[in-house]
Order: sequence, then structure tokens, then C-alpha cells
Amino acid sequence: MTERVVLILAEPDDVSSEFVGRQLRQRGCRVLRVSVADLARARWQHSPEGEGATTLVFADGRQVHDASIGVVLNRLASLALPAFAHASPADRDYAGAEFAALLSSWLHRLQVPVANWVSGDNPYAAARHPLGWHVLAAGQGIEVADFVVASSLRGGAGTGLWRVGGSAYPRGSDVAGWYRGGEAAGLALQWIHVFGDACCGLDEEKVLAARCVAFVRRLGLACAALGFVATAVGPCLVELEPRPPLEDDKVAGCCADWLQRALAVAS
Repeated sequence: MTERVVLILAEPDDVSSEFVGRQLRQRGCRVLRVSVADLARARWQHSPEGEGATTLVFADGRQVHDASIGVVLNRLASLALPAFAHASPADRDYAGAEFAALLSSWLHRLQVPVANWVSGDNPYAAARHPLGWHVLAAGQGIEVADFVVASSLRGGAGTGLWRVGGSAYPRGSDVAGWYRGGEAAGLALQWIHVFGDACCGLDEEKVLAARCVAFVRRLGLACAALGFVATAVGPCLVELEPRPPLEDDKVAGCCADWLQRALAVAS
């Protein structure tokens, strides 16, 4: 069998994929990195009905076949297609939806781990809203911070509340996620990274590490970063990042470890 590759889907300016790709190459792993533009300009041989394998021939001559892929790291934040950059919003949205369906169909047919799946313009979907993931985290025995949702920030709706994370929820609206003031307010986050069955950053907390892995799996993700703050009751989860930065050498190494193991299993 031909040696399989780690397929990294990422834009050219994604530094995280550079860190991970470099660590993989230093270990002797084959890495194929492609962007949205590469995928959009490639020649596809794909059957949605599941008849036969998929083959892509890229504009620069590179090729990838289902049987040559061992694991996928998807770092794409969006599926903006260069050919539709100047099209009408309606045409651009339609083309993006069709392309997302094609990419999702292909990745779901691969019999290898994919971190993480494609889901249109919002890769993390409504299920990743704090109202949803707080419940899932608590169900796995993870302590979570009190959470307040304000439908608007007008009229002082956020008075007395502290937002620990940097993102509004749901993304793209004026609904804001806020944490109550108190122990969790203003504290620095400790980021824990989950890659498959491995948890990076909780070496001494085996029970919590297992719960984090189970929580990320319940979200339907293969990798994610979880932001904790230290409280009187122990580590308390306040942030979820399904597409975390991986520029730290240790974190990139943990990601590369998982990808290498998955590659070895596939090969």
C-alpha cells in the first residue's frame, strides 16, 4: 500500500497549520496542505451515491485519492470561493453552499479521522452555542460558570457582568454571551487542548482530562480547546474554541502526536 498522507485543509496564511505541518515532517510523515482555492480549482472525480473512491487533481499537478489519505486536519474558517468573489451575494451564497455540500460529502466518506467536519459558513453550528455546550459539559461532570444571555447590549443589559471570552454568541448576531461577575470574572484562562483521545495540559488531572475528551466527542468534534479558570470548586469551564490556535510548540506537538498515531493506524 502507498504511504498515506496527513491532509491539512488550511489557507496559506494559517500559521497553526505551518507549526503542525513542520512537526509532522520532522517525524517523517507525508503532509499535503491545500487551500479552498486549491480545492475549488481541482478536477474532482466524486460520486455522492458512494460508488467508487474520490480523486482530486490539483492545478499544480498534485493528486490525492481516498486511499492515500490517513487523517484530515481541517483548519478552514470559511469556504469563500475566489471565482465568486465579485458575484452577487445570492450567487456567492449558493456556490458556497454547493461547495460545502461537495466537501462534506467527500470527507464523510473517508474512513479516517477528520478534525473537524465542514458545515458551511458556521463550522461550529448552533449546537456550539454556550447554552448548548454548557449542558453537555455539565453532563460530563465538568464544572461550568454561571452564564447569562442578553438579547441586546442596549440599555445597560451587560451592567455588572463580565464576558470572559472574546466572541459574541451566536456568531453574526447581537446576542451576547456573558458570565456573571465573581470568581470567574477577569481571571486568565488556562487552555486545555483535546486531540482525539488525548488531552494536552492536564497531565495531573486524569479524571478531568477524561471528561474533557468525552465532552469534545459529544460535541461531534475531534479537536478543540477548552478555556478554564481556577475557582474555589476547582477548574471551571468558561470557553470553547473548536478551531484553536496551534502556534505553541507543545500544543502543535500534541496535535502532531495525535495525527501521527491516526496515520499509523490508517497505514
